[in-house]
Order: sequence, then C-alpha cells, then structure tokens
Amino acid sequence: MLNMKSIWNIEFKKLLHRKDVWIMLSMCAIPALYSVGVFFNSSVIVFNGTEKEYAFSFFVNMFHFVSMIFIYFFIMSLIATRTLGGEIENKSILLYTQRINSRRKIYMAKVWALYSVVGVISIVFFIVSMLMFYIFAIHRDDLISSEFFRSQELLGLLLWFISMVLIYLFTISFSTMLSVFLKTNTAVIIFSIVFIAFNFISKFPIIKYLSFAYYNERFSNIDLSDNAKTLTLFLANLLIIFIYSFFINYIGIKKFERRDL
Repeated sequence: MLNMKSIWNIEFKKLLHRKDVWIMLSMCAIPALYSVGVFFNSSVIVFNGTEKEYAFSFFVNMFHFVSMIFIYFFIMSLIATRTLGGEIENKSILLYTQRINSRRKIYMAKVWALYSVVGVISIVFFIVSMLMFYIFAIHRDDLISSEFFRSQELLGLLLWFISMVLIYLFTISFSTMLSVFLKTNTAVIIFSIVFIAFNFISKFPIIKYLSFAYYNERFSNIDLSDNAKTLTLFLANLLIIFIYSFFINYIGIKKFERRDL
C-alpha cells in the first residue's frame, strides 16, 4: 500500500520531468537580462532607485517583477489542474485509488508536491539572480552595491518574498480544487477570471483587504526597514491566503472523495 509520502515522492519526480514546469523556469531570464542590460548600460534598462541596489534586494525586486506577469500564474494554474484533473480525465488516477484507500491523502500529496515545485523554482530563481548579479551587474558601481544584504531591510524583503510565494501556493490550491469540478481548460479559465478579479478589487476601499494583490502592492510601496509595518502586512496576507487555501482544499478534498472516477 502507498502512503502519502510515497505519493508525494512519485508526484514530485513526475512534475520535475514535465515541460510546463520547466517553462516556469523561463522567469529566470528576467534577472539575467536585467543584469546583462545594466552591465552593458542598455537604454532599455531603467533604474529609478535613489539608493544603490544590493544582492538580496535585487533578487526580491526581480521576483516582484515576475509576480506582475500574469502568464506565470496562468502556467502554474495549468500545471496544477493537469496534475489532478488531467489524471481524472484520462482515468490514470485509478492507479492510485486501487492502491490507497484514502483519496484525501492522494489529493494532499499532489498539492504538496506542487507546493514543493514552487519551492524548487524559487531556489533556482535565487541562484540565477545571485550569479547574474555578481557576474554582470556588480561591475556598475554607480548603481550597484557589493553588499549581499542590509540588516535593516532583511526581514522586510524576506517577508515580501514569502508573500509573493504564497500567491503561487494559492494558485495551486484553487486550481487543483477547480480541476475536481471542471474540465482542465475550463478550470484554468475560471482561475484566470478570479485572479484578475482579485487584482481588480485591490483598488477599492474595504474590500481591498480581501485581496492578496493589495498586500503585494503595499509591500512595494512601504519602508522595508520598518519591521513592525512589514510584519503586520505579512501576517494579514498570510491569514487571508491561509483561510482561502484551507477552505479551498477542504472543498476540493470533499468533492474528490465523493466523485465517481
């Protein structure tokens, strides 16, 4: 009999071999191109900061740039819906259900495998950002500092980065849940509409606090050295996404347990 850890291991390895997961790594081109552009003083690269950029702030700012590009959330949604919904459609999910009697474990193992892939992508993005920063951008000492981090901004930058990662985790939870109810393509379309709606409501009073997009935007505009403010912002964002993800995963599991396969 398979346990949850075994399923996670199988799913994680399967995901690492999928082309759409590798496409996600194309986001690494952004810090690479930016670093090369800074090195060659390209007119395409515009630097608006009042202080010199340093390594860790460069990484987080590049990740923020990526988070403003919807296509990567779209691809992650597609990956998530195919991971469970695709197997339901082609009946390959029966290979699991015949060997493990807990559909809840199957569901959560797939979700956690997807979460783990986000972790791997984030680590690769960090490594590429650091390499490109220290190989190319570092030579522009008029714009770039050789510092790796600044203690006064470290917590704020770290919390901002985690907040952006949480949006990818929400994308996975929501898309996986939708894939149990709908066909893969329909699920991705519904996710896209809801995601855009979250960005839209982030501009309105009161209801903006229900949108993760609001917190991500606030991080880009506050003093990151103000630890009290950044921690409050992070905890509010964490609470919102935790509540959404908890109920979304609960609904997805209940539907998956009752669904005819």
